[in-house]
Amino acid sequence: MKTPTFFQRIIQAIHTRYRSTRFQLMDWNITSYLLLIGILVIPFHQDVKSWWIYPFMHLALILILVEFIRFSESRSNRILRAIRIFYPLLFATLGWKELNNLITMIFPYWANDLVIQIDMLLFGVHPTVWVEQFFTPWLTELMNFFYAVFWFYTAIVALALYIKKREQDLFDFFFAVSFAYAVCFTLFLIFPSEGAWIVLKDLHHAEPEGGFFQHLNQAAQAKGTIRGGALPSSHVALSFVVACTSIKYFKRLGILLLILSFGVAVSTVYCRYHHAIDAISGVFTGFLLYWISNRILKKQNN
Repeated sequence: MKTPTFFQRIIQAIHTRYRSTRFQLMDWNITSYLLLIGILVIPFHQDVKSWWIYPFMHLALILILVEFIRFSESRSNRILRAIRIFYPLLFATLGWKELNNLITMIFPYWANDLVIQIDMLLFGVHPTVWVEQFFTPWLTELMNFFYAVFWFYTAIVALALYIKKREQDLFDFFFAVSFAYAVCFTLFLIFPSEGAWIVLKDLHHAEPEGGFFQHLNQAAQAKGTIRGGALPSSHVALSFVVACTSIKYFKRLGILLLILSFGVAVSTVYCRYHHAIDAISGVFTGFLLYWISNRILKKQNN
């Protein structure tokens, strides 16, 4: 009998350790993304400070994650179970923040001029400049409400499913959400571009004046914004993914979120966070990613 190679023994050991652990699609998606970025940064690191940290950090995160899943699956602790279900929210946050250092690692340039040219070709004007004529306090606050409401989309749907103890639906929902984030993050690396509030700031002559929601968004942007991450707008794409996915579970809520999502798309331009093409591509990306994730889930669950 042929002696197993070193790598074969490793694979056998991994299989033995985790064969009784039930991994969900969201787990495979998140670990795959972490692995992908950890590998890509090795050849594409010229524009990344301390690049060598990322392969080790991502490998460590994968190991911690799979061990935590294995541990939590063998326990009946409610807190552990809740963390096991909701951890994709942490993935979205960490994945977004690390892009600030990685955004130009593959293509060390900004595609800002091309994005501006597309907007001009489609509209003949800079949409974020053109919209200044409509600035009024009430409209500014409404647009900022649309932009801010996105932050609650995922939590509202997830908590509703959690309260109703629909655990598998929660896992499927978080697969759709994490899949959309992973794809958007990858697209940011392929097509690095910056928002209109940076690129066209010298052309913006009027400042919108709103109220509570404007201040809320400004505070969130000050804490969480990154360089790049503009096309497609993940804010818009995720809005439509969450809205369309939630229709399967809560039809009225999903339809409401879908209607609000069109407001989210308009608000990204009105508030100058994105170029118009960012928002438009975000809408199409959102519908496409929902369709793909739904097809994957149907195939998995049948």
